[in-house]
Amino acid sequence: MTITSYAQNFEDVILWRALGHIKNGTYIDVGAQHPVVDSVSKAFYERGWRGVHVEPVPSYAALLRQDRPDETVLQLALSDRPGVLDLNVIAGTGLSTGVKAYASTHSSEHGFVTEVVKVPMLPMSTALASLNGQQVHWLKIDVEGFEEQVLLGWDSKVLRPWIIVIEATVPLSAELNYAKADRLLIDAGYKFAYFDGLNRFYTASEHMELAHKLQLPPNVFDSAELSGTASSVWCRGLIGRHQQALKTLREEVTASRVRISDLDVQFRRAVSGEEQSRALAVALAQQAAQAEARAAQAGTQAEARIMQAEARVAQAETRAALAETQLEIARQYSEAVLSSTSWRITAPLRLAGNFARRLRSVVRDGRLISGLKRRIRAFLHAVVNASARHPTLRLVAIRGVALVPTLERRLRAIVAGSSSAAPTTDKDKDQEVHVRLGRLSPDASVLFRQLTRRQERSEGT
Repeated sequence: MTITSYAQNFEDVILWRALGHIKNGTYIDVGAQHPVVDSVSKAFYERGWRGVHVEPVPSYAALLRQDRPDETVLQLALSDRPGVLDLNVIAGTGLSTGVKAYASTHSSEHGFVTEVVKVPMLPMSTALASLNGQQVHWLKIDVEGFEEQVLLGWDSKVLRPWIIVIEATVPLSAELNYAKADRLLIDAGYKFAYFDGLNRFYTASEHMELAHKLQLPPNVFDSAELSGTASSVWCRGLIGRHQQALKTLREEVTASRVRISDLDVQFRRAVSGEEQSRALAVALAQQAAQAEARAAQAGTQAEARIMQAEARVAQAETRAALAETQLEIARQYSEAVLSSTSWRITAPLRLAGNFARRLRSVVRDGRLISGLKRRIRAFLHAVVNASARHPTLRLVAIRGVALVPTLERRLRAIVAGSSSAAPTTDKDKDQEVHVRLGRLSPDASVLFRQLTRRQERSEGT
């Protein structure tokens, strides 16, 4: 099974060679530092292992909690007694230490800036009491020169990791510094198994079967690959290439984002244009539907008006036909009456009867004398008019009238009245007749006219 190595000196590869057959094992990482960079536990965590991290530097403790939410992170320092430790923190490195001399060397020889942070301090037996009696498969101690104090606070009888890995050199040098820690481990029943140039590996006496797997350096048969995140020198080239590739990739991503942004703008414009076109099409469709509805309504109203007009025309035609029929009946009746023998025979009787009725009316109303006067006056008017038209007759009339003074005065009065009064003309009579006819219905008026003409022709004959 291939694993990815995150540790700075392949500690995880060697431990995995010895313990990779165990599923869901348990570890303790003292001085855990970063959850990924130079991490010994990351490869195990990726394969289901879980454990406890002891990290006093606040920034690294926070990163561990963020990256490993399902593990225990103790933000404190381990020592041989409880108390408060002045921790010399060198930010961004794994060099923070509780040894003042090492901190001064880092500052003077390497230019590191240190900051003293007070952190709680407990013995391992107290801080890790929850693990007493449980199977712990490996313990790593990397505390920058504080390893002896950590081991002095450990109760090896109740907490016995199968394998212990402990830093064995002076920080930032190849100078060995493991004698005191080695004595404490040997006294606790552990056997030295391997030195990798930085760390010493020990096996519990009860698990000596693992010792032979710890005696070889990492090699091609370990099926391990580099993560590229370690701080060791041989990872720098890999990290440099990785960073260059990452830079190129980021530039490509930036260019792609710009392109995507441009395309998004174009897309939004296209969508906006399409939406506007759709809105315009919808508005036009609505207007067309409204126009069609109005046209249909107008057509319906026009058809209704046409039907009403046709009905009125039909009624008018019916009335006209009826009137024409009635007129024809009246005309035929009038012709039949006027052309009958009895009508012609009784004509003198009708005239006599009319004269008798008029005479009775005149006598009854006392209009006989006035009627005679009107007749005489009319006769004199006729004489005057005739004399006016014929000079010879006028001369004779003047000489005759002069013989009778009374008649002469009467005629002069008539002539004077005629000149002042407007004569009654045929036009006036026609207007009077029209007024009278206007009081009759159309059919009665037509019938009256026909009867009048027929009577006039009869009287004329």
